[in-house]
Amino acid sequence: MMHILVTLLLVAIHSIPTTWAVTCTGCVDLDELSFEKTVERFPYSVVKFDIAYPYGEKHEAFTAFSKSAHKATKDLLIATVGVKDYGELENKALGDRYKVDDKNFPSIFLFKGNADEYVQLPSHVDVTLDNLKAFVSANTPLYIGRDGCIKEFNEVLKNYANIPDAEQLKLIEKLQAKQEQLTDPEQQQNARAYLIYMRKIHEVGYDFLEEETKRLLRLKAGKVTEAKKEELLRKLNILEVFRVHKVTKTAPEKEEL
Repeated sequence: MMHILVTLLLVAIHSIPTTWAVTCTGCVDLDELSFEKTVERFPYSVVKFDIAYPYGEKHEAFTAFSKSAHKATKDLLIATVGVKDYGELENKALGDRYKVDDKNFPSIFLFKGNADEYVQLPSHVDVTLDNLKAFVSANTPLYIGRDGCIKEFNEVLKNYANIPDAEQLKLIEKLQAKQEQLTDPEQQQNARAYLIYMRKIHEVGYDFLEEETKRLLRLKAGKVTEAKKEELLRKLNILEVFRVHKVTKTAPEKEEL
């Protein structure tokens, strides 16, 4: 009986798809047959060539980048190619085609609509979430900002804390109108956070930024769910949009009770 159970267990283990061993949310696994046809279907593709079952900080950064990219644009494919240097040498020929250094994985490429037009992430650049976003921003017109951030809002709020009160009010009205036009629920929520912070800074001044940042960090460090942590991180990212190198505007006087 025990022998039968062990046999069944071994069969079940070997029946599990090997792709389960690779966790990269939003990533498409490509091989020598699917690579070219898939890359050609997207205006841009970021492809990571790596060992067959990647792990560690670089793979985690690529996964985080995949999640951010999916929220930001539909024009960018995020994909992986697992290269094996044993057995049937799966995808090794594909790696050789792009001169992938199998002693220095991962190698990350940005393809521009076809398999022959590409740029490679320089080997001296660390594979981090911010560096991957910068790599795409530098080589495409796509915008992948910090989670929670909205490009249009960021562009007009760079020096918000220092502009005159009347201009602040005009911006609040302008972005309120844009917020009402948004159809995506998450973007609506993010835009609402922008507007709350705009009003607070208008009412109490730049000190609000530091106080609110500390408050959100305390909450994030506490016992909260992963979903709540992500929400707090988005709010912290939005707050950073309002940070200025130097405050030149006088803070509004507080009324005495």
